[in-house]
Amino acid sequence: MIRIAESREDLWKVLVVRGIVFIEEQKVDWEGEIDEFEDFATHFLGEVGGQPVAAGRLRFLPEGWAKLERIAVRPAWRGQGLARRMMEAMLDAAAARGVSRLKLHAQVYLEDFYASFGFRTEGGIFRECEIDHILMIREGSE
Repeated sequence: MIRIAESREDLWKVLVVRGIVFIEEQKVDWEGEIDEFEDFATHFLGEVGGQPVAAGRLRFLPEGWAKLERIAVRPAWRGQGLARRMMEAMLDAAAARGVSRLKLHAQVYLEDFYASFGFRTEGGIFRECEIDHILMIREGSE
């Protein structure tokens, strides 16, 4: 089940997932993972049997944009459609706020996954937290 994180405990679960995926698995420095936007973002939590297994973060930006960030699924739960359901929940939340201009920094190997949601690549590869990324945007409802 994917839902908006509503409590302090939910936020801790989100951070556990992100810690496992980004800090432990992908070797992102914790200072690069936890940032000044945590308190202002909408966090999403995916749980299976009470276990936190997926996370995502949505930030509403000036000029009518929203940025999808920190989308992660713990290794043992990959391949079950959780990332797809996380994206759908985040896109639904943006639409509910009337936001249809979306962007994200995709790890390069996930370009096709995000393209399946109507995102298109804008520009070239750049490094973020020592990982190759691309900017992807989506404008209008898909």
